[in-house]
Amino acid sequence: MELETAASTIEVTDSGIVIRWSDGARSRFHSLWLRDNCPEDGDKEKAFRTFSVVDLNPDLFVLFAERNDFGDLAVEFSDGHESVFDFEWLRAHSHEAHDRRGKPRSVSHFRAGHSFDRFELPTHGSAEHCDLLESVAEWGVAIVTGVPGDESGTEALARLLGRVRETDFGRLFDIVTEPEVWTLSQSGLALDPHTDDPYRYTPSGASILHCVEASSFGGDSIVVDGFGIAADLRDDEPDMFDLLTETSVPFIRHRTESVDQGEDVHLLAHGPIISLDRDYEISGIRFHERSLSPLDVAPEIMGDYYRSLIRFAKDVNDPSRAVVFRLQPGEAIVYDNQRVLHGRTAFGAPDGSEEAGRRHLRLCTIDRDQFHSRLRRLRADHDRPKANERLASGASAS
Repeated sequence: MELETAASTIEVTDSGIVIRWSDGARSRFHSLWLRDNCPEDGDKEKAFRTFSVVDLNPDLFVLFAERNDFGDLAVEFSDGHESVFDFEWLRAHSHEAHDRRGKPRSVSHFRAGHSFDRFELPTHGSAEHCDLLESVAEWGVAIVTGVPGDESGTEALARLLGRVRETDFGRLFDIVTEPEVWTLSQSGLALDPHTDDPYRYTPSGASILHCVEASSFGGDSIVVDGFGIAADLRDDEPDMFDLLTETSVPFIRHRTESVDQGEDVHLLAHGPIISLDRDYEISGIRFHERSLSPLDVAPEIMGDYYRSLIRFAKDVNDPSRAVVFRLQPGEAIVYDNQRVLHGRTAFGAPDGSEEAGRRHLRLCTIDRDQFHSRLRRLRADHDRPKANERLASGASAS
C-alpha cells in the first residue's frame, strides 16, 4: 500500500496537529508523541536516545506548526523546544486506522494442488536469497534444492534465515526410523498435520526439514495452510473463530528421562489455537493434537469449544487443503511453523526390510524474529518495498 506523503494542510489543535494529505487522508499527531519523537533526540531504530519520557511535561502543547523553506514540518512546543519532521517519515508513522491496516502483510493462501516456489541453495545476500525469504513470508512454504546431505549443508541453509535455535533437542535433530521410538516422528506411522513446539512459550518460528535419505515406500510430506483455515472459519463460523482466538488451552511435553538427542523436560504452555494481532488480523497458529493436554476451559463453554475444536481439526485433515509432495535427498522444505501445519504419510518397505524402509530427515529451527529481521535487511539491501512492514508476529502464549 503506497501512501501519499504530500501535505495539503497543517492544522494546530488542542491536542497536537492534524495533517491532511493530498490523497484526502487525515493524520493526527499528539503533542507528546511529536516531542517524544523529535529527530534531534536520537535514533529509536538504533536504540540511541538522549531524551526520556520522564522529561516530558504532561501539559505540553504545540504553539505553531508550518512547512519550512526546505519542505519539512517545523514545530514549536510550549516548552520552547523546536523540532523539524520529514513529511514522508510522518506519513509512514501515522497511527490512523486507514494507515495501520495497510502495514500488515497480505499473505496468499494455498490449498491442494498448489506448487511451491523452488530455489537452488542461494548465495548469502543475493537477490535469490531475498526471493527465498519473500516466498516463505508470502506462502508459508518454499522448497530448496542442492543442499549437501551432511550437517554443514543443513547449517548453510539455516544461516540464510538467521541464527539456529538450540533446544533440548540440540541444534539439529535427526528424524531417523528407529526400532524403539521415543517420539512418534521416529516411527514409520503417518503423522497428522501439526505445528511443532506448541508446549513452548515461543514455538519454533521458521523451520527446515532437510531430506538426507528418502524411504522407498511412502513418507510423503504434507503441508496445510493454517492461516487459510482460520480465515475461512472466521467467514463461515465467526462464533467458533472467536472461541479459538479468545480461549487459551494447555499443550504439554513431559519426558522424565533423557533420551538420544533429547533432554528430560516438563514443558507446558497455554495459548489460543488462533492468535490475532492488534488489528484483529490472523498472526499465528498453535495446534498439535498429540500435545494437547486435558482442556481446562470454563464448563459453560466446554461444549461449544469442543465443537469449534472439532471443526478446526476436520479442516486441518481435509484432503482438499493438503499439499502432498515427496522430498528427495538434497531437498529441504522451509516453512513458517506458526502458520503452516506439516505432517507425513506412513512409510516402510512392504517386505519389512530395514534398508528399503529407512527415512532420514534433519530438523532445524530459527526464531521468528531472526527470520523476519533477515528478510527486512535483504529487502533494504536489494531496494525491495516494505522493508519496515509489520509481519505476522506468530502464535502467542498466556
